[in-house]
Amino acid sequence: MQTVNQFYRFLSRNPSDKMRLVFLYRYISLLITSFFYLLDPQSPVIFKIGVVVSLGIAAWILTDLQRRYIENNKILKVIVLTETIGLTLLLIPTGGISSPFIWYALNPVLVAASFLTSLFCWGTLFFYLSSATLITYQLFRIDNIVMILEEKSYFYLACLLATILARLFSGLTKELDLKASILKIQKMELLQVNCQLTESNYKYQETLEHIMSLYHLMDNFSSKKTPEKVTNEITKYLVKYTTVDEAFFWLTDLNHQNSHISNITTNKYLETDLRIEWHNIRKNKEPFISTINNELYWMTIIRTPIYIGVLGVKVSNSSEVENTFLLGRTFEFLAELSEIMLEKIHIDQMMEQMIVIEEQNRIANEIHDSVSQRLFGIVYSLHSLQVKNQNSTREELNQEYLFLSQSANTTMKELRAAIYSLSSVKKGEQPFIIRVKRYLNDYSKLNDINIDYHITGDESLITNKIKKELYRIICEACGNAVRHGKCNVIKLSLSILIEKTILTIHDDGIGINSKYDEDDKEKGMGLINMRSIISSLSGTISIEGIHGLGTRIQIEIPIIKNLKEHEVVG
Repeated sequence: MQTVNQFYRFLSRNPSDKMRLVFLYRYISLLITSFFYLLDPQSPVIFKIGVVVSLGIAAWILTDLQRRYIENNKILKVIVLTETIGLTLLLIPTGGISSPFIWYALNPVLVAASFLTSLFCWGTLFFYLSSATLITYQLFRIDNIVMILEEKSYFYLACLLATILARLFSGLTKELDLKASILKIQKMELLQVNCQLTESNYKYQETLEHIMSLYHLMDNFSSKKTPEKVTNEITKYLVKYTTVDEAFFWLTDLNHQNSHISNITTNKYLETDLRIEWHNIRKNKEPFISTINNELYWMTIIRTPIYIGVLGVKVSNSSEVENTFLLGRTFEFLAELSEIMLEKIHIDQMMEQMIVIEEQNRIANEIHDSVSQRLFGIVYSLHSLQVKNQNSTREELNQEYLFLSQSANTTMKELRAAIYSLSSVKKGEQPFIIRVKRYLNDYSKLNDINIDYHITGDESLITNKIKKELYRIICEACGNAVRHGKCNVIKLSLSILIEKTILTIHDDGIGINSKYDEDDKEKGMGLINMRSIISSLSGTISIEGIHGLGTRIQIEIPIIKNLKEHEVVG
């Protein structure tokens, strides 16, 4: 029973394996034919045992050889021919075509049918059957060979059918093996895709965590933070979320008078090296790889209204940048985030200055409208006392009142001088327009472009809110023209009229498709922000972009006249 179970496990382990089935047939046919051969009383027992043992050894040797050279057709053909000849000779002492081993002798034919060509298979069968027939005809003195063919016709038919079935089975197993190979390849591909999906899912989860951390960074970001703190925080997050060991962020102005560096590298003199290479570094408008002090860094230029700088991470080779998805996306995101932070700091500082100027103007107006009037009243009262008072001599009163009048007049002159030095309006200055011009001049120098601007009108016609939003729009539009438009020239026109304010910005960059870029999350955020700002001011915006011919933005904001009552102190 144990032997039957082992046989069943052997057969069911891989029932479509031709080699196993052929070898299985070899040993089963050897066992059965040897049993019937041993029962034959015509031959001596010792001879029959010797034949069976020899066949068993030959079967083991041939099985091992065929297993080793199953892929080598030339050697396999030699093995099959050798076995065919040997088994044909075995028929001589065992009874010719009537030998019990006649069925065992089909083994080389089945091997040829299963693993070799059809021509070789049918040739082996023909050689085997013709040799067996001739041996029987010659050794057993049969009168007519036709009698052998008639008497053993069932055997010839069985051999033909067995060979045909073996060929059909071989073709079927080849097809099954081919499909199995395809399925195996598909399985490997599915496993590979599954591994990629698992890795992508891990990267996705990791990216989400990074985005949440960056969101908290933006959420906790305060305008009270300085550029120094921004460089330190961006560098810290860059090292943390790109899994690099060394990174830096150098921020400077046009003349390198005010510079800040956050250096998480082993190079203590990195800022000096950057200053030396700055002329070549600042020309790059896209992320690039450069060597500094024999170290390879992947860098990108940071450009803001008043600052320019470089953000970089140390890499081992250029392929690391191309093959590391998270490194590239996080690096680009942090670069843009740093520009946004620095621009926000600049705009907030500008607005604080505008608020201070507005408050100075308000105080100056109050001093002019109240204090100066009070002083004038004092002078007038003293003049009246000079006329009415009769208790003192005229000479004494004249001297006293003259002194008081001169003192009061001196105070009024000093106060008026202070008022005019405090109030930019009374000096005829327009601080908002001055700051816009200063920004455009600095930005053109920082980015090596030409900005041709024309600004007209009285800034007192527009509120501080409109001034702030106009400044934000100008910064955003100029930044987009340089970063995304790759422009060399920007033409800007700002007209502050009584009814409305008109802003026109035209660049010579690559041009944009406004509908397409609004759907592009990276390029469209600037346009979305500008549209949102203009909508909050009840204005209109039109964007015209032609690929290769630049982009033109026109904005119109209506001016709503707010009547304000000023308190008069008197």
